[in-house]
Amino acid sequence: MTANEMQNNRLSASVVIGNVRHIGYRPDIDGLRAIAVLAVLVFHAFPAWLPGGFAGVDVFFVISGFLISKVILAALERGTFTVGEFYSRRIRRIFPALLTVLLCCLAFGWNTMLAEEFAQLAKHVLGGATFVSNLMLWSEAGYFDRASELKPLLHLWSLGIEEQFYIVWPLLLWAGWRLRISILAIAIVVVLASLALNLADVHEHTTATFYSPLSRAWELGLGAVLVLGIQHFRGVPKNPLSGTVLCVLTAPVVRATLSIIGLLLIGYSFLRFESTLPFPGAWALLPTLGAALIIAAGSRSWVNRVVLGHRAMVAVGLISFPLYLWHWPVLIFARQAYPQGLSWEVRLAGLLVSVILATLTYLYIERPLRASTNNRVSVFVLCSVMGVLIALAGTIYKSNGYPSRYPPIIQRATEYDLEGYRAALRNGICFIEFGHDAREYAPECVDNGEKPLWVLWGDSGAAALYSGLRGLAERSAAFRIAQFTSSSCPPMLGYKGKGEGCESNNEWTIEKVRELVPDTVILAGIWEDYEITQLAATIAQIKQAGARRVIVLGPAPAWKDTPSRIAFNLWRNDPFHRVPSERLDYAKYGMGQGAIGEKGMDTRTEVIEQNLKYIAEQAGASYISIVQKMCNEEGCLMRESAMSGDAFYLDIVHLTPHGSAFVIKAIASEMGVNDR
Repeated sequence: MTANEMQNNRLSASVVIGNVRHIGYRPDIDGLRAIAVLAVLVFHAFPAWLPGGFAGVDVFFVISGFLISKVILAALERGTFTVGEFYSRRIRRIFPALLTVLLCCLAFGWNTMLAEEFAQLAKHVLGGATFVSNLMLWSEAGYFDRASELKPLLHLWSLGIEEQFYIVWPLLLWAGWRLRISILAIAIVVVLASLALNLADVHEHTTATFYSPLSRAWELGLGAVLVLGIQHFRGVPKNPLSGTVLCVLTAPVVRATLSIIGLLLIGYSFLRFESTLPFPGAWALLPTLGAALIIAAGSRSWVNRVVLGHRAMVAVGLISFPLYLWHWPVLIFARQAYPQGLSWEVRLAGLLVSVILATLTYLYIERPLRASTNNRVSVFVLCSVMGVLIALAGTIYKSNGYPSRYPPIIQRATEYDLEGYRAALRNGICFIEFGHDAREYAPECVDNGEKPLWVLWGDSGAAALYSGLRGLAERSAAFRIAQFTSSSCPPMLGYKGKGEGCESNNEWTIEKVRELVPDTVILAGIWEDYEITQLAATIAQIKQAGARRVIVLGPAPAWKDTPSRIAFNLWRNDPFHRVPSERLDYAKYGMGQGAIGEKGMDTRTEVIEQNLKYIAEQAGASYISIVQKMCNEEGCLMRESAMSGDAFYLDIVHLTPHGSAFVIKAIASEMGVNDR
């Protein structure tokens, strides 16, 4: 979301900023901003309360398109429009709050973030400062991408979409005005083309549709069509028919009806939408049309005048832009401080802190800069500071987050090598992500040769074990490997899973097992994520296919926060900066202790172990515990020894190649291999 023109003019009928006069200030639009930003805040802090609050962003897009187009149109009619003045205004409105938040995030990240996280933050600061966050996040989307709760500047994607729209939109309107082409027609074409692209791609290319300015332009364009349509209607020669229509549309009852319908559409969106919807898509028409109806009702509508124009609503609307910018970093940094989860008290406190920061930003940074009598100096200073920020963020990113901030063993214990990890599990080759078909497995997923064949079958947790298994095969020369692993798809026939194609991919795999007739089939996964009722039947079919042996590997210990960050925090908070133990207290930091997961499943590690072992052995398979090799009464390993710094975990559950090598070496004898 961006809050587009989010700060407002003072409560007056006419306010001069620079040499552009804003005529007809509407406090009700500030009230509408308040509704939009509060919906987003509640959704991010308490998603169960307002599951569709994310649609507040779409309301903001309509408001932004309306106000910006209104300003451009007024300047064109006066003959005073210039591209330079337009962007000068945008800089004075956007830069003050944005610079403040970005600089504070970098300062906070220096003291609290791991090197890789700090480098990623610097990268996102660059994206926010250059208004390409949406394109950056689009390029990062993937199964092993860091979760959104670790990205303090994730919300700047909408600012990118707005500013990219404003690179093209003023030029289109100016060109249409100069060439005497109907600018209303231009706006309608833009809206229809963008909406058609949105509807065509939202199901098959959801991520691209969400982040692309091309598939989002219609939402801003809708606000533009509204203001241009009103202007066009006012210019139509008066006759009895047009006069009658004008009287009907401006009648108090009609205005109130439009406002009420608009509020109902927005309210329905906030209360009934779910984050699982293909969005924006056709569903986005509800909040955007709702916003358009409220704006079209005019400031004299009872709802707009009394409810949206209330002083409290206007006050929130005035700080809505800095409030939007502040709330997400505050919540994300709070989540990092409380990896076990945020209580409602902490979430509420985070929102209150955001309101305070937004108010201070508006009163002491935004408003003074916007009220400056020398606009050229203000713009020069703001652009200079932004240039310094870009250079600083670029330096941090290039230095990989300055890992030299802490000692070498901590650097190694907190290393995050995503590309090395992907290469180790053969991502896109023998590990396939959501929506991909098992027929895409490469030929090299099955080793050639005459040695006994072992099939590794499972999800990303199984794929993470491949590199360790490969090392064992090379050292022992006792077997060859076939790897068939698919994201969020456990090795259980008939399991539909969250990702498309899981059931069919598993059917393909069992057919491959029948074809290859392997010596051993290893079933592995992040078992705590699934119901395992279909495991016994799957083992039976593998044995019927001729496999001599089936091994079920238990889950690796899972954590409430990435072990590397836990270790970093322990080191940072220790007054003597002692290197933390290689073992972490699983009762304190482990995931699923006494927890009840989806569908009432008991996700405690010990319960998962007991259930897996019982099912496996009853079905005639061997069960090998990973937890027993990594954990004792002192805790569970996050690296091999006190003097070793090589991290065992990429995130809270996936083993790195170091962790995979340790686990496979530890269980080699139980798999019947003499590891040299």
